[in-house]
Amino acid sequence: MADQKSFPSIPTSHWQNLRTQFKKSIPGSITTNYLASILNMSEASAGGNILPGLRNIGLIDSDNKTNQEMAKKFRDDSAYPQLCQEIIKKNYPQELIDAFPDKDSNKDRVKTWFMNHTGSGESAATKLSNFYMTLLDADPAPFTAVKTGSTARKDTNKPKKEKTKDKKNPDEVKSSPQQNHEQANQSQNPSPNDKRNAPDLNINIQIHISSDASPDQIKSIFENMAKYLYKN
Repeated sequence: MADQKSFPSIPTSHWQNLRTQFKKSIPGSITTNYLASILNMSEASAGGNILPGLRNIGLIDSDNKTNQEMAKKFRDDSAYPQLCQEIIKKNYPQELIDAFPDKDSNKDRVKTWFMNHTGSGESAATKLSNFYMTLLDADPAPFTAVKTGSTARKDTNKPKKEKTKDKKNPDEVKSSPQQNHEQANQSQNPSPNDKRNAPDLNINIQIHISSDASPDQIKSIFENMAKYLYKN
């Protein structure tokens, strides 16, 4: 096409959100109220920043009527890359296409080209170059969110994190009813080895032996003490 001083400038996030909306339903016409509603912006901003670009690329006519054939390609993922090429050939000079033909083109140099060709400032040239690069990219689903302003690219190669299950210690095994019963018995009837954990008990015994007791009586006293007090 012939060189021109005016080029379409549509923010990439709004462009992608329009595609998402068109997949649900293609509108008969695109008004400022329609754009303000689905893109979460004011009608004044929609009329000044979005509608002119849609007219430039031919998605709507001067009466804001939607080009139905183009709209079908716009929302069709398989047809979208070809549509982007058609928009580029229709709206940009061959000089630009030859210098920056694909998505790997240097974005800063593309911006410089727009600044020199249109005489616009850096901010405006950035918007023009961003949309041109979006068309070169021609990725039918480059963004994750439908929310206006979202520019997070899908990372299809990133592995999904698997939920880690709590690993139980092999020693932590559920006790059977029989084991529980045995443990209960052990707690009620501790073994002799468990006596080391029992509290110490001290008993002081005083024995008064009559001076006239016979040796047999004294012996019997101590034998009974050994038998009844120290049997364990």
